[in-house]
Amino acid sequence: MKGGGREDGDDGARLAKLVEELSSDARYAIGGKRFRGRVTRGDAAAIARALADEVDAGTAARADAARAQGFTIACESGCNACCEVLVLVYDPEAVAIAHWLREPANAEARDAFLAAFGAWREKVGDAPERLTELFMKGETAAYDALHLEAWRARVMCAFNRDGRCAIYPVRPIGCRNAHALDTADRCVADRAPAAALAFVPLDNLVNRATHLLRAAHNAMSERRHGIESVCVAVHRLLQKR
Repeated sequence: MKGGGREDGDDGARLAKLVEELSSDARYAIGGKRFRGRVTRGDAAAIARALADEVDAGTAARADAARAQGFTIACESGCNACCEVLVLVYDPEAVAIAHWLREPANAEARDAFLAAFGAWREKVGDAPERLTELFMKGETAAYDALHLEAWRARVMCAFNRDGRCAIYPVRPIGCRNAHALDTADRCVADRAPAAALAFVPLDNLVNRATHLLRAAHNAMSERRHGIESVCVAVHRLLQKR
């Protein structure tokens, strides 16, 4: 993450210093050391937004690389099969989404999500909580198997409205990084995954972003490493005043 992202002036400098401190010790992300500084919800949202901007630039560079190799990125508006994947996030991304939904201009998207959440919750059952538990226990094989099982259940994300993402400007990094090469025909749960382009600069950026989001989460939350379904996490935050 470069500088303070969208923040300006003194606040941007403060945020840049906070990011530098959070990145200074790997133990902040893995839970081996408690961060002594203060990370507010506003800080967390700003960090998530700045990282999203960087990932967007990385995905644009990946698209250029794909074209140079004779491929195309098949994803376009209305293509939403990947929205049936249970996306898990750390608190900074969830806070950024909740802040955005609380803005008066986004009241329609917020109300539609709240109205859709109950039906989504009933369909997914306890899969989000089981995924969180398996992730926190480090049971990778079981986590991957459950993730695949949940995807094959074909439950559309509660943020999806009429085939499009209602929180597109603030969608998680995991959603920004998802893509299919040449054709989206294989973006369905009963087939092998669609082809994707390995692009090391972006892969490295996403890894660094995840590390920083996790460090910020651990610094601001008592639920250390508490990665959570984006729908569940944002719904929980919207219930708070």
